[in-house]
Amino acid sequence: MWADLSQLRGGDRFWTDIQNAIRNESVRFLAVTSRTSIARNGVLDELAEARDVSAKLKDPGFIIPIRVDDIPWSDFPIQLKQLNGLDFSKGWAGGLKALLDTLEGDAVPRDRGDSEVSRVARMLVAGQEQVLPRAEPGLLNWLAIQGLPRNIHYYLTSMSASALATSRARIGVPCVAHDRLAISFAEVDAMLAAVPEDMEVEPRYTITLEEFLQGASETGPVLDSVQAHDYLSDILRQAFEKLLSARGMVQFDRRWFVPSGWREKNQAWYLGPEGKEQYRVLVGKAKESVWHFAIAPTIRAREPQRVHLIPHVLFSPDGISPYVDQKQLRRRHCKLWWNDKWRDLLLAFLAEVFGRDREVADISLGGDATMQLSTLPLRVRIPASYSDVGAHIPQEDEEELTEWNDEGDEEPLQ
Repeated sequence: MWADLSQLRGGDRFWTDIQNAIRNESVRFLAVTSRTSIARNGVLDELAEARDVSAKLKDPGFIIPIRVDDIPWSDFPIQLKQLNGLDFSKGWAGGLKALLDTLEGDAVPRDRGDSEVSRVARMLVAGQEQVLPRAEPGLLNWLAIQGLPRNIHYYLTSMSASALATSRARIGVPCVAHDRLAISFAEVDAMLAAVPEDMEVEPRYTITLEEFLQGASETGPVLDSVQAHDYLSDILRQAFEKLLSARGMVQFDRRWFVPSGWREKNQAWYLGPEGKEQYRVLVGKAKESVWHFAIAPTIRAREPQRVHLIPHVLFSPDGISPYVDQKQLRRRHCKLWWNDKWRDLLLAFLAEVFGRDREVADISLGGDATMQLSTLPLRVRIPASYSDVGAHIPQEDEEELTEWNDEGDEEPLQ
């Protein structure tokens, strides 16, 4: 195969080599056409030579026009107008497949090359073909924050800034430290009841949450909007994690996992996509180990305000304490867990945390202050869908098989 990658100009000494390549060494001439290429004399000269070769061979398929941008077909050079062109402008995957099919259909010889490159290329092309222009409903792993208190409060503490920063976790309501101030949604009585005995606090400022986030308050310390949103995320994270802890979840790094025995037979019941009551096992066997469903919550304080739940699986030797090193375990044991399984695990977990009959939960922010949080993942309409016909399924020799059934009747940990 020969290709002009140097933008050669008329008169260059390489033109003899180019002419020889087109005449004697090419089985097919790919005319890559764009708004730029049709204005180049060198491209038009090569095309004219290819047209002569096509006529001598009496092979109308010698030249294969390829469109790579939005150039209209009517603007193609006259040598190409009567030929069937391939359109790469709407996606290289589809265009490449059409080109490969054309070359194979014409029995164009090829070097074997690297078989792995060919296999990966075919998979990429096939993957693009499986994207369908058909809308379908879907779930995001977002829980929408539907309401927050109107006001937020600043409390002056008896501690230095550095001491407060290290002692903030000892305050029994969600709050953040700013210099010597504790910032919280909790009203005065709730804050006074929440501080440890060696700390004194007094109310200093109260402003609206809107003013706080805009950094536009005329009272209180100066905060920019970025810092205010970070503080709000931290406060809401503390509140959500307090809920998880109260529900019996266990923290490991920034992930919270379901311990063995969290529910009877480790089963979590929920309403499936079709409204049928069903369950998923959230703790189970994995060869010599135990797997645990887990989530890593992240709070997004900017619109749309939400709790973003990232599903995980952790592994432990005893159903209680996860391994320090989790590398390779999830990949080895969860390779057959498709989207529907992860979806159902998350739905089952949320149903047990919030209750199956609740659509909105009140999460305590201290005293009577609450965050109103949707208990169900956000429903969306996805403009495209995916065909699983011919999808790549891992084979037994690719990785070790899992030890549980993936049809909803997993063997629970006894």
